[in-house]
Amino acid sequence: MIKNISISELTVGMFVERVVKQSGKVIIKSRGIVSSSALIDTLVKKGIEEVEVDFAKSKVPAPAEQLVTQHPAVTEIKKPPSSPDIDKAHKLYAQAKSIQKNFIKQLRAGNAPDFSQITNLSQDIIDSVFDNGDALACLMMLKSSDDYLVEHAINCSILLAMFAQYKGFSQADTEDLTQAGLFMDLGMASLPSDLLDKEGSFSAADWNMIRSHIDIGYELVERFGDVPSLVLDVIANHHEREDGSGYPRGKNADQISIHSKMAAIVDSYDAMISNRSYSCSQSATEALQLLEEDTTLNTDLVTDFINAIGLHPVGSLLELASGKLAMVTQRNPKSPLKPTVMSFYSVRNQVHTEIKRVDLSKANDKIIRGIRPEEFSLNLAGFFKKVFLPVR
Repeated sequence: MIKNISISELTVGMFVERVVKQSGKVIIKSRGIVSSSALIDTLVKKGIEEVEVDFAKSKVPAPAEQLVTQHPAVTEIKKPPSSPDIDKAHKLYAQAKSIQKNFIKQLRAGNAPDFSQITNLSQDIIDSVFDNGDALACLMMLKSSDDYLVEHAINCSILLAMFAQYKGFSQADTEDLTQAGLFMDLGMASLPSDLLDKEGSFSAADWNMIRSHIDIGYELVERFGDVPSLVLDVIANHHEREDGSGYPRGKNADQISIHSKMAAIVDSYDAMISNRSYSCSQSATEALQLLEEDTTLNTDLVTDFINAIGLHPVGSLLELASGKLAMVTQRNPKSPLKPTVMSFYSVRNQVHTEIKRVDLSKANDKIIRGIRPEEFSLNLAGFFKKVFLPVR
């Protein structure tokens, strides 16, 4: 029940989702019910010409001719070939969050959690990555700062599965490395919540406590389950660094396994593209550039990781030379700088536009830079669900 209407049709009681067309450059950051005629008059004066109304959320009935099942622009786009896989991946990701949340809850309560659930989950992640890794990669970009520990674990697991696949690891090592992603920061769940949510700079005592999550996590996992040695190795060493500057033991390159070096890269990448209480996220493109510049990480493995997920990872946001914002929906291995994208927003007019699928290898357009959704106050999760997931 979503419809684009002209500003002259807008009435009190309608729920406005977004501005579709305007002659000015007004940024409407909040959605909601139109509460008064004065508000409509203000929108008219500011040059708003067309808005998107959700009649299911409105307090006034929708005229019969306005009843539609979804946004007209969405019905016109050609969905990516992987849409069924994305729907399947979306269900898996939701299931993974539920399992991981419960696992952490059990650990915090001092109970022995069900490790078999995590083992099964890691296998499901591997299967999904091998079926269509891009589908899960999309979902990793839809982050919630309230669920950082849970999402970080799942995202690291997905990225390590993709990394292991690219490296041609054996099935056993791939399974263990994927499971390690779910386990390696479990110790963080035992730290005080006020420390994890702290804003501003950390004191030396704060950093010491944060670094203690390595030993805490190792002891928890070792105590509660029969865990593969590779998993324990990654838990213990994913914060060690090539030059000996890491923690907790200050090991150097020769003392760190390839698995822990890979986990260090993945852990750093996902942390950089996530909003935290004490830091804002980087765009995926910026994060990959920072990985390349980080001399404490294994440079050859960083290159492999970038090749594994793409220069512009699926699900990341880009600004195009045409003045549009777009989401990467499909990588182009032959021409990494020219992926397939969905354009959906005009930077110049600061409004959402008709959603179009653009193959940059065939279009007269190019990538200017990677962006963060916060730069344009974008509801990335809402856009993703509208475009990629079937109407239920």
